[in-house]
Amino acid sequence: MIILVGSTRAAKVDGVRAALEAVADRDARFREAVVEAVDVADVAPVMPMTEAAIVEGARARATAVMNRHTRAGPDTILAIGLEGGVDPVGAGGDHYALKTWAAITDGSRWSYGAGGAVLLPRAVARAVVGGRELGDVVDALAGTPIRGTRGAWGLLTLDLIGRRDAFKLAVVAALAPFYNPALYASDL
Repeated sequence: MIILVGSTRAAKVDGVRAALEAVADRDARFREAVVEAVDVADVAPVMPMTEAAIVEGARARATAVMNRHTRAGPDTILAIGLEGGVDPVGAGGDHYALKTWAAITDGSRWSYGAGGAVLLPRAVARAVVGGRELGDVVDALAGTPIRGTRGAWGLLTLDLIGRRDAFKLAVVAALAPFYNPALYASDL
């Protein structure tokens, strides 16, 4: 099995590897999966500002990585797109959450999974809605570059949930139809 990840960022690739390790306990096909990280940053939005845009960014990454892969041999190929962004919470418009989504395709079927949500402090939300990149904002708050490691997730949760953890959860959820196909094919 070949797993194509539409990113070369360590937190995303490590999140996929952690998800595959967990899934391999339920489906041995994932135990020997080969992970290939592919830079497809040119197709994703800089900072998605709605949940729909986050999901579409993940789907665009999965589509791009699948389209760029040359298929050879009998291997199963899954393309994974991962995206994070902010989404308004409630009707008031002054609360925003950081959300993470995964989109996965085998070339014909699609699946999606979310990696949770964490409320942004109002000052952070205002800065991001005002046009600043979330990575720049969290790096400034932390006083050191953390966007590629702990990220906003780590900063906001005091490292109880890291960026990698959010991506792992999204991938485990999105892979469910692939490692639990009988349930997803059942008819009630």
